Amino acid sequence: MESSSIHKLHPEKMDHVGIVVKDIDKAMETWSSIFDTSPWDIHDMNSTDEDGKPFKVRFANTYIGGIRFELMQTLEGRSTYSSFSDKFGEGLHHISFYVDDIEAEVSNLEAQGAKVLEKGTGRYAYLDKSGLGIIFELLTKGVT
Repeated sequence: MESSSIHKLHPEKMDHVGIVVKDIDKAMETWSSIFDTSPWDIHDMNSTDEDGKPFKVRFANTYIGGIRFELMQTLEGRSTYSSFSDKFGEGLHHISFYVDDIEAEVSNLEAQGAKVLEKGTGRYAYLDKSGLGIIFELLTKGVT
C-alpha cells in the first residue's frame, strides 16, 4: 500500500532545459546559427562545493519556441557541470520544474529512490532517479 507521504510529482510548469558545454561562446554561436534565438542573457555564478572549494560557472540563457534553454560552462574549479562533462561530455544535463514546496518534494522523491546530486538551501535541487535517463531540477517559485 502506498504511503500518503509518497506521491507523484505535479510540477506547476517546466522552467528550462539545461545543457552542459565546454565552450559557451562557441555553443551560443552554433545555437544562434541554427535557431532563431532571443538575445542571450549571460551571467556568472561564484559558489562553493560541499567541501567549501570555490568554483565559477557561466550561464547563457535564450528562448527558442517559448522554451528557455540554459547553457552552462564551468570556468574555474569543480562543479556538478564539470563532473557531468567529464563523465558524459557535452549535452543535456537537466530539465527544470517549478514546485510549491521544494523540501517536501525532495523528501518525497528521495523516498522513491531519487538521489540528490546538489541542493541549494530552499531554492533548487538536482535529482537523479534511475530509469528516467536524465537529471531533473526542482526550483522554488520565483527562482530563475
